[in-house]
Amino acid sequence: MPNKHAILFVDDDENILNSLRRLFRREGYEILLAKSGTEGLEVLKNHQVSLIISDQRMPEMIGAEFLAKAKEISPQSMRIMLTGYSDLDAATQAINQGGISRFITKPWDDDELKMVVRDAIQRIDLEAQNLFLTEQLRHKNAALENFNSQLEKAVSLRTLELHYKIKELEGKDRIAQHMLSVNSLEETLELVLQVIGDIIEMDKSIIYLLDGGQPKPTAAIGIYSPKAIVAQSDLEDIKKTPLHESAFAQVLEQKKPVNIKDTKSKSISPFAVVPILRGDDLLGYIDVSNSDNKDAISSEEVDMVASFALQAAMAISDAQSHKDISSWKVQLEDVLKEIN
Repeated sequence: MPNKHAILFVDDDENILNSLRRLFRREGYEILLAKSGTEGLEVLKNHQVSLIISDQRMPEMIGAEFLAKAKEISPQSMRIMLTGYSDLDAATQAINQGGISRFITKPWDDDELKMVVRDAIQRIDLEAQNLFLTEQLRHKNAALENFNSQLEKAVSLRTLELHYKIKELEGKDRIAQHMLSVNSLEETLELVLQVIGDIIEMDKSIIYLLDGGQPKPTAAIGIYSPKAIVAQSDLEDIKKTPLHESAFAQVLEQKKPVNIKDTKSKSISPFAVVPILRGDDLLGYIDVSNSDNKDAISSEEVDMVASFALQAAMAISDAQSHKDISSWKVQLEDVLKEIN
């Protein structure tokens, strides 16, 4: 919206144009004059005009025709027609066809004409303000919709995080309760795999412990039938694919989980290999996988497996400590026998 409104007066009578310019000289408007409809259209092409006031009777182009064409060039401009009493029928028709807001009869009253112009300018300002506020409201509504969308995403993400955390705590509690009682290492590792299957809904899980630096299957579930613990005698039959071997090597080097979301093979399901660490020492791996009709393993699920791997590391360390103590006792007994 311009700071100073421009008014275009169109009349073939130059005296009337000069009279109109004198009348509105001190009103604070930019006054533009045209002596014909054609000249008026050229003015509109080069100026932003708020209000157009045109005479109806002009030789080259009547006011109604000019105002109709003016609407095409400057549709935002308000249009008023000056007309004599004998042209009222034509003026009425022009109002219906040309989008003219009103007409003023000649001879006009100066004060009345000023009031009509002020009212028209106020209406223009009001419409411009409404348009501005509507646009502001549209932008604010769009921003609000975007904020609500982001908020919903954040809430959904936080809800999902809490869901995973609750499931993780449930699993860790099951393992912790189990470790309070006396169990073999194999039983504890099998429970860890059961927890992974129940909490994270993994189809297949295998725990490998390092034996002479090589990963050896120590516990497995779901390999031959769903959720079924693999018998110790059948663990040696479990074979690793070259892709798994590569993932194991990567975990050994980086001491971080490796998540293979796309195996590039229909025969190999998405899988993740998580290290079992005791400090910086690698004790083994947990290999978890999904069947072909499931999505790839999420990073949140890998993190949960990693938390269960920490508990498995404690059980492995305890078992190794007990084994070392038992071995030390046997050696001590042998020494005592030799002395005696």
